[in-house]
Amino acid sequence: MRYDSVFWTLLLVSTLFTPLLSGAEQSPLPVVVANDNRTPAGGLKDGVLHLRLELRQARWYAEGADGVYEDVYAFAEEGHPPQSSGPLLRVPQGTRIHASLRNLLPSAAKVYGLHSHPGDPGQAVQLAAGESREVQFDAGEPGTYMYWATTSDAHLDHVDERQGEEGLLMGASIVDPPGVNEHDRIFVIVEWEKNHVLGNGDGIFASNGKSWPATERLTYEQSETVHWRIINTTPTVHAMHLHGFCFTVDGVGDPAHFVHYPETERRKAVTEGIDSGHTSDRTWTGERAGIWLFHCHMIADMSPSLPLHPPDGRRSADAAENDHSAGMGAVHVSEGMKV
Repeated sequence: MRYDSVFWTLLLVSTLFTPLLSGAEQSPLPVVVANDNRTPAGGLKDGVLHLRLELRQARWYAEGADGVYEDVYAFAEEGHPPQSSGPLLRVPQGTRIHASLRNLLPSAAKVYGLHSHPGDPGQAVQLAAGESREVQFDAGEPGTYMYWATTSDAHLDHVDERQGEEGLLMGASIVDPPGVNEHDRIFVIVEWEKNHVLGNGDGIFASNGKSWPATERLTYEQSETVHWRIINTTPTVHAMHLHGFCFTVDGVGDPAHFVHYPETERRKAVTEGIDSGHTSDRTWTGERAGIWLFHCHMIADMSPSLPLHPPDGRRSADAAENDHSAGMGAVHVSEGMKV
């Protein structure tokens, strides 16, 4: 009996520790952290931003931390976890940017968008596996831009050529007018595609690193004026629709430049498409109290994602409050808002 007791005690200890050991063995990669794009990366001093970026392999949980994950490539600020979207590059006009890039991926990479704007969208920093390089450039004109990387032969005019694991290699790049303290929110739309074939349900779409229903919930005061910057880094157009209110389109951009509309040319809409690799600045006012959605209005993008919700019924985040059977439950890149 004494030996039996020892056996069962050892078995219990082993059982308790096995999940922890298995988790460590199955998760050798750092976990991607959702980036709400509120905190700029790097250090800004005397008109110069010093920034140290890494390209890393990582594990991404698009919904709950106990749900489905994908192994991806992502940007990280040195000494910090990888993020989706990548670390926010935000500076006032007139800033000089000193960026260090380190490629920790197993293959060579090209990084686009780290140049003055307007600029050449085909300009890239090439990095061999394990290589580090320094780049310096002036921030350029105010606007909403993006930077991104690829390990394939994709270039900025053909974003849809990127491979699936590269879908999170994106970050927002914002240049503010000098002396202006912007009170806005930035939303970066990303896509991970399993088989690199669009429209077959194998994709995972996310806003600021999370897919519905794990996306951020926003709260605003009634009659508050809201400024948003939307960045579409996916290979397809997204018709972004706001429930409850009209918004005003303040300006639009592409990888090379950004156009601010004069007030007389700013249009109002409830749905506005954003092309692949493009950006859009919008303003709206919550005129009445309620709970509203902001999401892509494309039918295919309101359908369940097969990687997150496979046919066997297994959910990536199995909780009552995340019931995907409800209408609009699978809408991607959605933001829930309370006014």
